[in-house]
Amino acid sequence: MLITCHNCETVFQIDKSMLDSKGQQVRCSVCAHVWTVFADAQPEPQTTPKINTDTSHNNGIVEDAKAQTLAGPKLRQDSPLNKKKKKKGVFFFLIWIFGIGSILASAVYASIINRTTITAYYPMLMPVFELAGYDISYSADNLEIVNLQTDWQDDILRVRGGIYNNGSARIHALPIKISVIDPSGLLLSTHEIWPDNAVIDASDTVPFFAQITIDADEKAEIQVDFMPFNKTRKK
Repeated sequence: MLITCHNCETVFQIDKSMLDSKGQQVRCSVCAHVWTVFADAQPEPQTTPKINTDTSHNNGIVEDAKAQTLAGPKLRQDSPLNKKKKKKGVFFFLIWIFGIGSILASAVYASIINRTTITAYYPMLMPVFELAGYDISYSADNLEIVNLQTDWQDDILRVRGGIYNNGSARIHALPIKISVIDPSGLLLSTHEIWPDNAVIDASDTVPFFAQITIDADEKAEIQVDFMPFNKTRKK
């Protein structure tokens, strides 16, 4: 039986009995073109046939035809196996998203709980917590006033000392309230001052100093205490 390549018009002679009656794909051994050949097909007319008598080429297209016949069907995109693989991939993706989300949520929660310590190390984060509505509480639990000294010069009172951090982490410094009390118990004045540094490292001391002009004498009592302070967002 003669067949003609539709692409390069090379004519091949093959054994008709080797073809499937329902049609079979063959491949041209010259140009690799693939087409379907039927066993009961009529010979194709050729104006200028180029008959290929090389049996190796003929054997090649027959072997190609056998290969096409023996090749199994390709796996469809919507096959059960592919669907199972897709579901498995989606499942692991959701697990990954859940894990990342849990880690981020835990980190945010921990940063909110420890925001006072975090902002002591990174003051630039204070506006972030303020915008979120979380106040920054300054605690005096690990603070103490040390090296307190007072002296008078006419009507000028000078107060100096230090704030010591006896904790294990950096914390915010607190404002100090200086109260001047008359020997009779009358409160003459109060003054608020801040230490030289806004934060205090662990086991460290920051100094403070105040100079107050007041009509009192050296018999007046000087009290120095921490003032409560909350850094809260303004509503």
